[in-house]
Amino acid sequence: MSQAAQDAHKLALRRIARDYGRHPGWSSLLLAAGVFQTVLTILFAALLAQVLHALIVDGQAFAGLRQPWLLILLCLVLRALAGIVREEAGTRISLAVRSRLRRALIDALFRLGPAWREKQQSGSLSTALLEQVEAVDGYFARYRPQQWFAVLTPLLIVAVIVPYSWAAALILAATAPLIPLFMILVGWGARQRQTEQFQALQRMSGHFLDLIRGLPTLRLLDAHQRLGDEVAQIGDEFRRRTMSVLRLAFLSGAVLEFFASVSIAVSAVYFGMSLLGYLDFGLYGEALSLQLALFVLLLAPEFYQPLRDLGTHYHARAEALAAAGELLPILDADSPQPAGGSQQLGSSVPSLHLDGVSFAHRHQETVLDDCTLHVAAGEAVAIQGVSGGGKTTLLRLLLGQLRADRGQVLIDGQPIDNLDLAAWRERVAWMSQHPRLIADTLAANLRVARHDADDDALLEALRFAGLADWFGKLPDGLATRLGEGGRQMSGGQLRRLALARVRLRRADVLLLDEPTASLDAHTEQWVIARIDELRQGRTLVLLTHRPAPLVLADRVLRLADGRLHASGEIAADPAGDLLGSPA
Repeated sequence: MSQAAQDAHKLALRRIARDYGRHPGWSSLLLAAGVFQTVLTILFAALLAQVLHALIVDGQAFAGLRQPWLLILLCLVLRALAGIVREEAGTRISLAVRSRLRRALIDALFRLGPAWREKQQSGSLSTALLEQVEAVDGYFARYRPQQWFAVLTPLLIVAVIVPYSWAAALILAATAPLIPLFMILVGWGARQRQTEQFQALQRMSGHFLDLIRGLPTLRLLDAHQRLGDEVAQIGDEFRRRTMSVLRLAFLSGAVLEFFASVSIAVSAVYFGMSLLGYLDFGLYGEALSLQLALFVLLLAPEFYQPLRDLGTHYHARAEALAAAGELLPILDADSPQPAGGSQQLGSSVPSLHLDGVSFAHRHQETVLDDCTLHVAAGEAVAIQGVSGGGKTTLLRLLLGQLRADRGQVLIDGQPIDNLDLAAWRERVAWMSQHPRLIADTLAANLRVARHDADDDALLEALRFAGLADWFGKLPDGLATRLGEGGRQMSGGQLRRLALARVRLRRADVLLLDEPTASLDAHTEQWVIARIDELRQGRTLVLLTHRPAPLVLADRVLRLADGRLHASGEIAADPAGDLLGSPA
């Protein structure tokens, strides 16, 4: 990873910590519990050194030291409770950070809109929301708090030891920097490996999801076995990357344990030589007692423990850095949608107008070029054109999912940039050429169109869409689960479910993208008749390649070379046998 990329990841993590990591209440409790734990550790070491000195040097009876033993037991219990409080506070902070961050990501995806999301790999976005948000857990729950204790705990211990032995305090202070130094050296490699692992996980998730979606086509082409071997190979490569990250993490722990042991050994040698009489400095001219030596040696591991813990959790920082570098671009991405305003439309059916609109998905790949369209209130306009010619883009511009590069999109004479986009979209019913199921109940799938619809409204919409017989065979009625893990629907049933959603919608504008695609002729005629019922008193823009839906239109336009051209007038009279029910 380049230095610029490393700096960008650091800035990203700092930004996430600044925006989502402030929790004063839990942070104060965590800090107080950690300091209290250190004070109890010092008291425990002093009491244990006193007891051992009394037993070994003074020859006191074990029964005569009942009070110090009770105090030692009390210190152990209180220290354990303080550790529990500290761990719980860290967990609460991490949970709050992840919750805020996930909400911010979901808000960002909503702000960016479906047009932006469709350009991303669904697998990578799912990985960001799930895996990469979880990757910051160790950083906020353990590493960040440990940064404070890696400073406070050694300072408190040195402050207690200095009045008794400046030499012992100097040994501890001089050897302490070795641990963070080697922690950083090992951590650099861990961070780079962790970043590569996250990128590999994103690619693997997106690749696997694309394969799942295209599995029927792959089976038809007899390519599923070959691509299955590819998935196995990619999975094995990811396993090797994961093991390399784990090797570095364990190496980091071994290095820190080694240097902590060496530092403790230096302190032990100093006190041993002093007790034997070979060294006589560092004690302010006083004689060294076994109680003091034991006290300092008992505190020496506790002096290095916060630094060792910081090193142990350093891989959590590396993991969080890698995740932050992938999450912040989503949070900061520029939305392709109009900014919107607060202006509200009147209650009448609105007109739609594109005034010299130009739009390009990418530089020098113009889709619409000085395109003009006027749809009067209550008018039905059909638009034809070649696939990829910009028809769906035109609907997205009217809906406010895309922002025009030049020109204006006007809704009832008002620029769409000035409108309250959420309120405007509530006035629109959109029917995509690829209706989607969500992994939830039938009721939830219908309430996508209107969340406050009661059961009677849902049943009426199902009857309108010709799904009454199908609904009657469902085991749990509206509570029947659909989609992943539930009941599946055929393409024709999905199309009718989309029609039921349009029926539920309290819409003044219908934007229909290939509403009869992939339907047989008889079902197509039936759907057209239902759409004709829905369009009464509403403004309709219809995209279609097929001739049959054109009977719905007052005007037919053709989109070619980025502009709309008149294609003749067609009378709308879909009466007669179109109103019959499909077989």
